[in-house]
Amino acid sequence: MFPSFVKGRRLPILFLVFALLTACQQNSESASMKPVSVRLELSPTLEYLSPAIQACSLQVGSIHIVLEEKPVGEMSKTGADVSLRWGDIGLKENQFVYRIGSDRLVFAVHKENPVTLLEKSQMIVLLRGGLGTWADALDQYCPNCTASETFRKTAVEPWQYSAGTDIHGELSRLVPEIDSAGLNPVWLAPAPKNLVESITNNPGAIGWLPARWLSNNLKEVAIEGIDPGAQTIPVIAITPLQPQPEIQQFLECLQSSYGN
Repeated sequence: MFPSFVKGRRLPILFLVFALLTACQQNSESASMKPVSVRLELSPTLEYLSPAIQACSLQVGSIHIVLEEKPVGEMSKTGADVSLRWGDIGLKENQFVYRIGSDRLVFAVHKENPVTLLEKSQMIVLLRGGLGTWADALDQYCPNCTASETFRKTAVEPWQYSAGTDIHGELSRLVPEIDSAGLNPVWLAPAPKNLVESITNNPGAIGWLPARWLSNNLKEVAIEGIDPGAQTIPVIAITPLQPQPEIQQFLECLQSSYGN
């Protein structure tokens, strides 16, 4: 005779096996959905991209961004997965390069400055500290400009960038004469943010900026003698290897958010 079983006694065992299988499947799915950690280097020039980086990380969902702000001269030395740079000077042949967008390098002054147009040679003299006050500059370069006596007495405060920064490299390519020795002392900005603060707080300050850093307190001065097309600078992402699908989705999101 076959042994008799009480009806329903095996149900708890079957339920336990099913529960274990379900838990294993869920654990497997959870493991497969674990975010990919991405080390991202960001040039201080592109600090304005921080909100877009956060938004794209959330949109992709499957990546975790470890963000480090770093001068372009120090990038690609510590095994980062992605480097975001302003400009394409000094690229290596074995790198994968992706265009995120573009920006314009513009000569910026305070909104109270009446100058709207300069010749290239005039801009160089100003940026090398060749004139003392804005009265000197206006009398020579813009005699028809109207300015308050307070502004005319304001010292011309020229700002340049430290060597090794992306803006210094692109500006040296655009206007090589900038690297000549200053006629008088000039100020050095480590990043565009510092220059924006200086021009905002001092109407006599001047310098080159990415157009995306222009604020309500600043304005662009057109420069005759410089090709406007040469002022357009690429914003790029660099990866040491072919990017994983998650990183590729992230870069595509940044391209869309940049808007050009």
